[in-house]
Amino acid sequence: MQRVFAVIIALLICAGSAVGQDSFAKKADRYLHPYVEMQDFSGCVLVASHKQIMIRRCYGNANYELNVPNQPNSKFHIASLTKMFTGAAIVMLEKQRKLQLTDKLSSYIPNFPNGDKITILNLLEHSSGLPNYYAIPDYNEIKLKPIHYDELIAIMREKALDFEPGTRSNYSDTGYTFLAYIIEKVSGKHYGQFIADEIFAPAGMRDSGTDLDTPLIPDRSSGYQPWIGPHKMRNAPYYDKAIITGSGSLYSTVDDLYLWYQTVRDKRLFDITALKYPYGWGQRQFHGKEFIEQSGRDPGYVSKFEAFLDEDLIVILLSNIEVGSDDVIASGLWSLAFGDSPVPPARRASFVLPHGTAAEYSGRYHVSPNLIMDVSVIDDELFLRGTGGDYLPLDPIRPDAFFYKQLYAEISFRRDGKGRVDAILWNGNFVCAKIADQPLP
Repeated sequence: MQRVFAVIIALLICAGSAVGQDSFAKKADRYLHPYVEMQDFSGCVLVASHKQIMIRRCYGNANYELNVPNQPNSKFHIASLTKMFTGAAIVMLEKQRKLQLTDKLSSYIPNFPNGDKITILNLLEHSSGLPNYYAIPDYNEIKLKPIHYDELIAIMREKALDFEPGTRSNYSDTGYTFLAYIIEKVSGKHYGQFIADEIFAPAGMRDSGTDLDTPLIPDRSSGYQPWIGPHKMRNAPYYDKAIITGSGSLYSTVDDLYLWYQTVRDKRLFDITALKYPYGWGQRQFHGKEFIEQSGRDPGYVSKFEAFLDEDLIVILLSNIEVGSDDVIASGLWSLAFGDSPVPPARRASFVLPHGTAAEYSGRYHVSPNLIMDVSVIDDELFLRGTGGDYLPLDPIRPDAFFYKQLYAEISFRRDGKGRVDAILWNGNFVCAKIADQPLP
C-alpha cells in the first residue's frame, strides 16, 4: 500500500510540473526529435529545476524486436554512473570511521605491487596509476569470462603502473573495482547489497540494483548498438559483468536517479560540498556555473547525470542504444533550461562508398600508448573499434570522411603524396598515424 501511495504522489507531482513547464517540455521535445529520428538516441530523459520536473519523457523502444516502448520505469544499465555510488559508499564508510582515505591499498590487498604507495584517495581520484582494464591488450578475451576480484587482482599484479601514484590522474575503472573490493572487506557485505541497504533504500530507490544477465529484471530495457542493414542496429554482444563491479555494475531508472539527486542535494547521507572533490563524479564549469557530472557507456547503453547544485538543476539521460550523443544532448537540455536556444542537429549527409575502395582505409591507427584504433572491412563496409571495444560501423558522409556514432565524432582519412591513406584525422584535426595495414581480428 505504501508503494501505491508513493507512485500516486509521484504521478501527481509529475502532472503538476508538466502543466507549469509545458513550454520547456515542447522545446526539449523538438530539440530531441532529430536525435531520435536518426537513431542517435533511444531512452528516457528527465530535467528538473528548483524542485519542478521540466520534462520526463521516453523515446524509442525498450525492446525493438517486440516493439515495447521505453517508459519512465524502464530499467537501464547505467555503466559508469555506478561510480557515483561507489564514491558515496567510501565517503559514508569513512564517516562511520570504518576506513580512512589515507589508508594504503596494501592494508586490504597484502603484497600488492606498489600497494604501500596507493591510497584509497588515489583510487577515488583516478590517480593510482593502475592501468584501466579496458586497455589491457587481451581484454576482448577477458570480458567473456567471470573475472572476479581475485582474478582481477592477479592480472593487475603483473601489470606495471601507468605512472607513479599521486603524480597525475588517468581514468581507471580498475581503481573503482578495487574500491568495491574494499567496501566488501570493510562492511562484510557484497558490494551490491551494501549499495542497496545503505544508499538505495534510504533514498527510496526501489527500481535500482545490480545488473546481472541471468536473473529476470522486470522492465529492463534491452541494449543495442548501431549497425548496418535495414534496422541500423543490432543486439549488443554478450560480456560478463563481474569485472565491472563498482565501476559499472548497476541499473536504474530516470525516476530513481532523480531521487538520488535529491538525496545528494539535500545532504541526507553525506555532504558532497564538504569533500575535497566530488568522488565518483567529474567537476566541470559552464559560463561560470559549476556542475558535477558522470557519464556511462557499456555495450548497448549510454547514460548521463549532470547536476548544477547551486542552481538546483539536474539533467538525467539514459539510453539503450550505444551512441555517443549523450554529451551534446545533455548540454543542449541544460542550455535550454538556462534560457538559451540550442540548435538541433541537421540530418547527416549520406554517401555511398565506391565498391571495392573500403580496403584502402583498413589498418591500425595510433591514438596513445594505451589506445589503438582498428579499422576493418566487413562485406565492403567499414568498421572501427578502440582497444577493448567492439567493431561498429563507420557511416560514409563524403569522400574520405565518415561519422562514428559510438563516439559521435566525424573522422576523415588523410592521404600521403602517393594517395595512400596514412592517418585518421579525428574531428578534423587530431592526427592518429597509421601503424599497420592489417587490423587485429
